[in-house]
Amino acid sequence: MKLFDVLPPQFFNLLTGSNKHLYAEALLLLHEQAQREHFGIQYDVMRDLLQELIETNAELGMAFHPDDEAEGSDGNPAGSAANPEQITLEEASRIQANYMLRRMESLKWIDVEVRDHFQRFIVLPHYSSRMLALFKELCEARTVEYQRFAFATYQILTGEETRLRPCLAILEALETTREFKRELDILYNNMKHHMEQVVQKTSVQEVLDHHFDTYKSQIVDKSYHRLKTSDHVSRYRLQILQKVQEWLLDRERMEEAVSDGLQSDLFRSHEEAEEAIRLALQTIESIYTGLDEHFYQIDLRHNQYLRSSYDRARYLSQHQTGVKQQLASLLEKLVDRDTSLESANLVRLQQIGQIREGSLYMPRQKKRPLEPEMHIVVDIPEELKSELRRKNKERMHRAINRKKVERFVMERLGDRREMELHELAPENVEQFLLLTYVYLYGQDGASGFWIQRNERRTVVQIGPYRFDNHVIVRGKRGDRHGRAKAD
Repeated sequence: MKLFDVLPPQFFNLLTGSNKHLYAEALLLLHEQAQREHFGIQYDVMRDLLQELIETNAELGMAFHPDDEAEGSDGNPAGSAANPEQITLEEASRIQANYMLRRMESLKWIDVEVRDHFQRFIVLPHYSSRMLALFKELCEARTVEYQRFAFATYQILTGEETRLRPCLAILEALETTREFKRELDILYNNMKHHMEQVVQKTSVQEVLDHHFDTYKSQIVDKSYHRLKTSDHVSRYRLQILQKVQEWLLDRERMEEAVSDGLQSDLFRSHEEAEEAIRLALQTIESIYTGLDEHFYQIDLRHNQYLRSSYDRARYLSQHQTGVKQQLASLLEKLVDRDTSLESANLVRLQQIGQIREGSLYMPRQKKRPLEPEMHIVVDIPEELKSELRRKNKERMHRAINRKKVERFVMERLGDRREMELHELAPENVEQFLLLTYVYLYGQDGASGFWIQRNERRTVVQIGPYRFDNHVIVRGKRGDRHGRAKAD
């Protein structure tokens, strides 16, 4: 089917006249009203809205211009009156609003229906509804959530609907994947469009405004940043490819999808259904396999825009600002009547100083080797050395080591083979610390004794000290010969 088999022949004439900007706003207003009134817009309401739009544009300096190529039913130019001086501005705007609706109807943008009580309603043909939705989308810098496409595709291929209606699920997954690819292509082409725009700017301020107010707000914040920071696309990508491979390799599942397509009257033959389903799965696989190349090209285009924006701003700052400043200064001097041309300093001279030693590039010097400070040796008096030795001996004497613990245990054990821990009841803090090390050294197997745990788990409390009453055995753990000798 060809395009103008669907659209009327003069459909786009509405957007080619001198009032194309006004008609564009009127169409967007018509689409907004159509979203609110699902079953038709009252003709009078739409006329009042268009009248208000015309009056608002007239106040902003964009008056309605009658189209020269069209005439009204009374022989006068379209949108005008027989005696313009005899009508008010409000009546003129109402006439123009009525003319706009009649022209939309003649060019088949709208249909007018007469219903009960002779009330007229505006309804949109199917092609107008889709076209206006496209215009609305183009005028809005919408935020694109790229991760939702991969998530939706994964949900479709793994959900309950896939088991019940496999063919419909595959076709729906294909449509979602194609929409994902279209959004990536739109982002890539938009970056190219903005790069072409920024190189046409004529001042540094225009370049900065385009970079931060247009490109950053419309591309980076709403599309590119979300694409780079979201991990949903990569999270579901491998799983989607795995599911597609399962469909392609599993003959039984493919037959179920083909049977579902035939039962739903989506295809006329078994061969046509299998070919369409297999092509849909291969298309999904191809798109998700080629995402790396898409991401690379988008990154490349983004870097190209940044480089173009920077180069354009640098060029303008170096080659244009000086000339403009001189022209502005010249005009200021010419309009100043109190200053004669002879005394006016019309040309600014740049003063360049002579080259000095401080303005030259200083080569880097090799770092000097480290020169440590000289140490001064101070002799320690013999009295201080003796005091330090005495304190070290006392500290070593108080220190607890394995030999000291073994001597403490063996003195209490005597000639016996074993004894209970309560016989080592501490009388001071030092003996309590020794008892703690008895627990430690009695379990590592390197001491002359070992601790046999008491199965009754008897707890002994002597004064402020409380501990388990285990049994201390002479020798090392498992040394039967030592035990027998001790017995």
